[in-house]
Amino acid sequence: MGNFEKVSAEQFAAAIEEGPASPSFYEQFARFRADVSGGEEGYWLHRGNLTVSGDFTAPGFCTLIVGDLTVDGLVSLDNPSGWDEGGLFIVLGSVHCKAFGNHYGKCGFVDGDLEAEDLIVNAYEDCSLIVIGSLKTFYFLGHDIWVEVGAGAVMNYGQGFCLPIGYTEAPDQVIEPQHDETVSEELIGGDDDEEPIDVAAVWAAVRRARKSTSRS
Repeated sequence: MGNFEKVSAEQFAAAIEEGPASPSFYEQFARFRADVSGGEEGYWLHRGNLTVSGDFTAPGFCTLIVGDLTVDGLVSLDNPSGWDEGGLFIVLGSVHCKAFGNHYGKCGFVDGDLEAEDLIVNAYEDCSLIVIGSLKTFYFLGHDIWVEVGAGAVMNYGQGFCLPIGYTEAPDQVIEPQHDETVSEELIGGDDDEEPIDVAAVWAAVRRARKSTSRS
């Protein structure tokens, strides 16, 4: 499992409490009361920055990276065998990747910026994603499952929206993609409401669209 450590629930919780996280992270983490019931095999910890060539899949039901995560390809939060949904993914730093995909019921925290060059997929039932810094991507797929952001969001195209952390009037504070949903759907050849979401297919469509728009 690379430089990841398999740890106990107590060690996992201690690493969160002792980590170099921002006050805003701890405030939001307490607010969401994220499920960390991952069993003895469910907790994985990486200390320090992590750079991955190719794609990266979170190794545990509960995964903690104390540092930045930089990935050449896709960051996938799919659960390992034995867990259909739920869990926790925390990066006490920033995330930079080509694409980022959440998972059903997964609670994700990025205590920094989340920048996915091509795509962010957050359209999974009961999932949540909190970015203490800013969010930036070419295409955001949310389908009304928003991301909460602390320092704003920039999305060129997308289906869905973001909201600022601590929002009080969602209709007035919503952050939408620069192009509307109809144009965004047409860009990748229609919407993607089918379950389960085929992240690889959506990513491929977005990358083709991104190349096409860059030539125009």
